[in-house]
Amino acid sequence: MINETIIIAGSAASIGFVHTLLGPDHYLPLVAMAKTNGWSAPKTASYVAVCGVSHLLGTILIGALVFLLGFAFLNLETLQSIRGDFAGWFLLSFGAIYFAWGINWAIRERRMGGKRKNANFARCTPFALFLFFILGPCEPLIPLMSLGSESAEVFSSILVVSAFCGATLLTMLLCVMFFYYGVSRFSIFLKFENYMHAATGLIILICGCAIQFLGY
Repeated sequence: MINETIIIAGSAASIGFVHTLLGPDHYLPLVAMAKTNGWSAPKTASYVAVCGVSHLLGTILIGALVFLLGFAFLNLETLQSIRGDFAGWFLLSFGAIYFAWGINWAIRERRMGGKRKNANFARCTPFALFLFFILGPCEPLIPLMSLGSESAEVFSSILVVSAFCGATLLTMLLCVMFFYYGVSRFSIFLKFENYMHAATGLIILICGCAIQFLGY
């Protein structure tokens, strides 16, 4: 039984790693936001932790509620599908608005010779990103929770879910830090500094489209 649990937990960790790595919406918006707002590496890592935990915790809490109330009242997959649609449209819409605002900001910045300070709208973007991660469902976690609900071993269920969550958080952090330091090595990006807000909006918009229309 213990060996079986370890194998399932290892598989869950592998699923978490692959799911996060192949889902750029888990890290690209965070990287773009960090570089645009000039966050330090520790601050960026803290945002990754908060967004990652909220992303996973939202699914776990809803899943626990469904299992407690019973599937007769709620269907977990249906509920997660509704969350996914809302999160996808939210990210898409926010990205489009942020992109348009970023273009306008860059044009005015050039006219004023770079004397403008960071606008209030840009300061709201971390909160919007945090909201997206809360609303966004973590699809692979659903069958793992369903598997755990059918087992009498509570410890085994907790171990499997924890392995998935730990691998997901670690992969998010590694991907964000990889791109965070990778972008810093290319000075060419400094030439387009005025368009960083627009670029961030475009990245968020693309991630929203990928979620909504490509099923990422």
